[in-house]
Amino acid sequence: MRRKLKDNRGETLVEMLASILIAALAVALLFTCCMVSVQMGGQARAADERYYENLSAAEGKTGALENGQVNVAGDASNVKIEIQLYGGEGTYSYQWKKEGVSGGP
Repeated sequence: MRRKLKDNRGETLVEMLASILIAALAVALLFTCCMVSVQMGGQARAADERYYENLSAAEGKTGALENGQVNVAGDASNVKIEIQLYGGEGTYSYQWKKEGVSGGP
């Protein structure tokens, strides 16, 4: 019994502070990962909304692009082809007219 009372082994203050520091760093890393995942989710949601808005504009042939440029090459020099682009950001649809006849997809 006397031997047990004089036992000085145990955790020191330095060991306790080191374990608290490690736990605090782990919590900080976890919090940072959670915040980054929330931010990435918001960016993905915004990108999906832009994509589906542009897809709807392309499919519905609304919101004609004024900057759309199309080069048409052919043998017949007297044929006039007019092409109108719809959509945006990589999602496009078109409508064409050839000598007064409408066509397209």
